[in-house]
Amino acid sequence: MNAMNTVTPAPRIAEVKGLKVHFQSKQGRVHAVDGVDFDIRDGEMLGLVGETGCGKSVTGRCFLDLVPQPPADIAGGRVLFRPRGGKACPDCSGKGCETCGGTGAETLDLLNIPAKKMRQIRGEKIAMIFQDPGKALNPTLTIGAQLSEVFLQHKSHELLEAAGVGEGDRGWVAGSLRRQANQREGSFDRWARRFPPLKGPSRRLQKALDEKVAAALAETQIPNPRRVMTSYPHELSGGMRQRVMIAQSLACDPDLIIADEPTTALDVTIQARILDLIKMLQAKRRTSVLYISHDLSLVRKVCDRVAVMYAGRIAEVGTVSQVFTDPRHPYTQGLLNAVPRAGTRRGHLASIPGTVPELVDPPPACRFVDRCPKAMAQCRGADPQLLPVTEGHDVACFLEHPREDTAPETPRLETA
Repeated sequence: MNAMNTVTPAPRIAEVKGLKVHFQSKQGRVHAVDGVDFDIRDGEMLGLVGETGCGKSVTGRCFLDLVPQPPADIAGGRVLFRPRGGKACPDCSGKGCETCGGTGAETLDLLNIPAKKMRQIRGEKIAMIFQDPGKALNPTLTIGAQLSEVFLQHKSHELLEAAGVGEGDRGWVAGSLRRQANQREGSFDRWARRFPPLKGPSRRLQKALDEKVAAALAETQIPNPRRVMTSYPHELSGGMRQRVMIAQSLACDPDLIIADEPTTALDVTIQARILDLIKMLQAKRRTSVLYISHDLSLVRKVCDRVAVMYAGRIAEVGTVSQVFTDPRHPYTQGLLNAVPRAGTRRGHLASIPGTVPELVDPPPACRFVDRCPKAMAQCRGADPQLLPVTEGHDVACFLEHPREDTAPETPRLETA
């Protein structure tokens, strides 16, 4: 049972507004993400669901400036983020208003902040769980070394205090630690032990670092975390590597986690355990999560709200209850009809006819029009906007927001 089956007035910790990400190809300009809008509320898990190639992973990576430019071009829109514990919103002095989404915090546009500021946010305020930990983890460094980097980068003052470094020296020593971590050379935990100005307290620094790393691994239910700290990624199973990725993402207690299909490469039994772990830790810390997936059953199990994405656009947004029990967009209806159900007898599974449209310089029309059984003439002449149909339930479809020219299309004649 989901905790948030009804709309709540939770503050909006993040908002995506009119996001457009295009890629240049030989055929033309690919509109991979084309005017995406949604928000993420404080403490919730929002599912971003859609088939492969719909733009959901590109959307998630925009939060952390992980979309390489070129070949990508962020052609428009904003990705707004309101970190906890930051500066107060200037419009309401921290009391909460529409500008700050009710959080009372200063709003940052993640697409228009300096690289230095993004480095401070990435890992500490916003973290990411990648789809394939085998590729995301560095094969040449131990697990302990890789998690040490996170703490050296973002928690250096706490580590130095635990190591007994004087308050007057912490600033420059912490800066040196962060610069070394940024260089990504060698094993950071071994380097910290040999850091010249810390000959006296270096052992205490390493002890504090080891304790931080071991505690982070233990929280993800990894057995014998001290042994895992000395292991390399290839020495761990797929499920264990994914737990390491989760530990790394949660290390600094971020406000928002981008989970990009974190269970795709795992078998079903391990998948269930990882999902339960993510949900348990998310609820415990009240962390907001953007859960990206193509699996409707997983989204229904773990998410509070869901945004359905098709061909670079959001088709429908609502609570899990609204979208799964009362789908309004024909694409959402087609997806749910195609899901196998236990105890039902059908000759064959339902499917959505046709194929996903080309996204190279698309015309102004509904992206689903050529596959939609309910298409109208106006669907070919304008983009439907994402508008509310009930409280908290938004749909981008002319069926729900009709205009004067709502005549159905002339049926297409089949030719022999």
